[in-house]
Amino acid sequence: MKWLANHDAIFTARDIKKQPLTREEILYMFSLTEEGTDDLISTRSKAYKALPQSVQDMGMNELVDLLQQNPGILKNPIVVDRNKLATGFDLETIREFVPASYRKKELASFFKILNGGNKNTLGVSPA
Repeated sequence: MKWLANHDAIFTARDIKKQPLTREEILYMFSLTEEGTDDLISTRSKAYKALPQSVQDMGMNELVDLLQQNPGILKNPIVVDRNKLATGFDLETIREFVPASYRKKELASFFKILNGGNKNTLGVSPA
């Protein structure tokens, strides 16, 4: 979360162990996944390894109940907005949550360094 704050992302942090996810929130996160349970569940977590049954064998209601009762099974962090989801700390994916204004500023700074403070190679000022 510190990385997001350092990159001007506006977000609200939430400890899901203290304030569990609702059924609707879990279903919404699943709707944003590309790989279903693989995108949300940490198969390396102790909580996951202790499960008596594979999540692949569970129905959706059973899976949602499990995730509400055992949030330690979920990857961390989970970053969600209206139409995007990122789980774990994957820099490429999490950068999607950095505001465009910050990315433009970062790109302009990069061009400036590359060109010794002059205009970029296209002859256009980067800002």
